[in-house]
Amino acid sequence: MKLNEKRMVNDIRMLALDMIDNAKSGHPGIALSMAPTLFSLFTYHLKFDLERKNWCNRDRFVLSAGHGSALLYATLFYCLDEYSIEELKNFRKIGSRTTGHPEYNLNNRIEMTTGPLGQGFATSVGMAIAEKYLEANYNRKKNTLFDYNIYCLCSDGDLMEGISYETASLAGTLQLDNLIVLYDSNAITADGSTDKNFTEDVASRFRSMDWEVIYVKNGDSVAEISSAIEKAKKSKSPTLIEINTIIGMYSKYEDTNKVHSGALEKDDLESIRETLKCSSPFTYSESDRKLLLEFIKEGTEDYYRQWYSEYEMYLANSSDSEKDALNIVVDNEGISLDIDAVIDPSKVFEDKPMRDINYQIMNVVGTFIQNFVGGSADLLCSTKTYLKGKKEFTSENYSGRNIYYGVREGAMGAISNGLALSNLRPYTSTFLAFADYMKPSIRLSAMMNIPVTYIFTHDSVRVGEDGPTHQPVEQIGMLRSVPNFTVYRPCDYKELVGSWTNILKEGKPSALLLPRGRCETMKYTSAKKVSRGGYIISEVKTRLDLIIIATGSEVDLAVRIKEELLKNYIEARVVSMPNLNLFLSQSKDYQEQVLPTGYRRMVIELSNDANWYRFISSEEDFIGVNSFGQSGSEKDVLNYFECDIQDLVIKIKNNL
Repeated sequence: MKLNEKRMVNDIRMLALDMIDNAKSGHPGIALSMAPTLFSLFTYHLKFDLERKNWCNRDRFVLSAGHGSALLYATLFYCLDEYSIEELKNFRKIGSRTTGHPEYNLNNRIEMTTGPLGQGFATSVGMAIAEKYLEANYNRKKNTLFDYNIYCLCSDGDLMEGISYETASLAGTLQLDNLIVLYDSNAITADGSTDKNFTEDVASRFRSMDWEVIYVKNGDSVAEISSAIEKAKKSKSPTLIEINTIIGMYSKYEDTNKVHSGALEKDDLESIRETLKCSSPFTYSESDRKLLLEFIKEGTEDYYRQWYSEYEMYLANSSDSEKDALNIVVDNEGISLDIDAVIDPSKVFEDKPMRDINYQIMNVVGTFIQNFVGGSADLLCSTKTYLKGKKEFTSENYSGRNIYYGVREGAMGAISNGLALSNLRPYTSTFLAFADYMKPSIRLSAMMNIPVTYIFTHDSVRVGEDGPTHQPVEQIGMLRSVPNFTVYRPCDYKELVGSWTNILKEGKPSALLLPRGRCETMKYTSAKKVSRGGYIISEVKTRLDLIIIATGSEVDLAVRIKEELLKNYIEARVVSMPNLNLFLSQSKDYQEQVLPTGYRRMVIELSNDANWYRFISSEEDFIGVNSFGQSGSEKDVLNYFECDIQDLVIKIKNNL
């Protein structure tokens, strides 16, 4: 079947330009220059099933240069019959599926939310790691279940972002030969030519990181692009295909930043339409598109059938536990584990720092949940998040569940998003003060609502001697302010158990904040009540003078303060609130039971989180830390901030 490739590519180009013109907003430059690349990829190379869009062994395509969304939607319409002309016309309008930048939705064949440059590139590395992990753990000598590739389209801007360097370096180290990056190399960004700010030899840079680099001289040649992709699929290394393009080709502003973004002028648009031999807006060659749809259907219809035969063979030769483990990945099933039911706390939880207790819990989780994987940004020795006996993920052994990210917090967050998007249950770990490095990835986790668990230890100024650079103050509030992101700060091992049970059950993006040191086990804390977000752990005897709300290691402090206040005939209720947002999602009746209206409330947390002002009436009622920390012992630091018991009792008494 011979395709009129030039006609098809030009139809896609013009559809994208009409979308941008209709919206009066968008990025026409990439739509004109990269249409041949997307056409080649979707027509000749991607492995997928037309009916089963979430098929686990499909190839993934990530548009890291998310500003090229109009081109992606036009390609999906033209090549795969996704969307409709009406939806293309609704580009960038409220409620439309054709959003300004691609938003994760497998029903629309959008593999991830992109837009912040570098994030798509970095997450693609996570997807490649996931495929290698699945391949190593589920493929058998004569039974192949996983063998898909990850394709990513990136721009000069993506490669300027530091996160792309972090993840490219790790991808080369791990020899992820299932990763193919299509680089739109046009030397133009929004502000002008890259000779002002990006003059390095990109090809040499990637070769130095053990990537293969293939150069495409003519970015308008479908044949040359297709040949390069075919070669990349045979590589033994991750591959960068540098595609030499002219941004906005055919426009009067081609090869300049003026065509990067914004709708084209009417005369320019019509001139391009004439040059490309296209007719009126939102029209195309129906006969050529019909032929293309038939061609792609014929080329992809056997992929799933062949895979399903392999799947049936695997099931026929597997135990029940092996089948269950595979199907969690294949079907992306939710997982849950009531940790209370599978451990004996009297044998497991000794008088240890919370990090060590968390290590024990995580290893229980790892025993029961096959696809629980993760690592640390060079801090396993301190965060204690290693899965014992689960091997390390290396280029020699892709079956390991412990990923050594190196000092690459940004990469770790984005890669974990890629793991979660591949039906694994990833976790990350570092110090809370370094959460700032990961904020863009955390934000995307929350937008996509994918189950990444961010474990942050050393969660307050009580870190001590390392000083203000390592003492988090504003990070707790930053994390709690992220929509659709849930933050747990447990006060003892029981609340830690409850936090993990909830994290696994809910399957939502979450953060777990832990202290460096040991926390006393509270008498009335409860693993099950963590799901309420906040609850009473110490009640008054006769009258309610004060409610003290606390989290994490400050809960023990609150209980001891309550005892001191009682000596002064002041009775206080202590409320532990391991998850502020979960508490706010409870019924008004429950909230009123715990925090009745009309009673004085005070909050103790070593942060400056403004979220607490929802519960209190004045600044004096929030006992926290409003400046950066100090170097010194934990005791001296607490004394410096007047957060030792003696000072706090005096402060509370004076404020009543």
